Amino acid sequence: MKRIFALAAGAALIGGMTMGTVNLRAASRVHICHVEGQQSGRAHVIEISDNAIVAHLGHGDSLEAAIGLSTGDNCVITPVNLNLK
Repeated sequence: MKRIFALAAGAALIGGMTMGTVNLRAASRVHICHVEGQQSGRAHVIEISDNAIVAHLGHGDSLEAAIGLSTGDNCVITPVNLNLK
């Protein structure tokens, strides 16, 4: 009986750790409107790590322009949603 309980507890622990890892990974990615090239004028939504947000904003990408859009959708970056500091 003790062996069955230990196996069940171990399985629950492993399952909980796996589910937590999946949730953390999903929460650390964001959609951003990504400029395809400075001269092209085209942009589309990509999914990036939250660690890459600053670099993308630094070259003209926009978080606001991707709101409500999905990965791969075309998007438009205007002076209103351009993140310049």
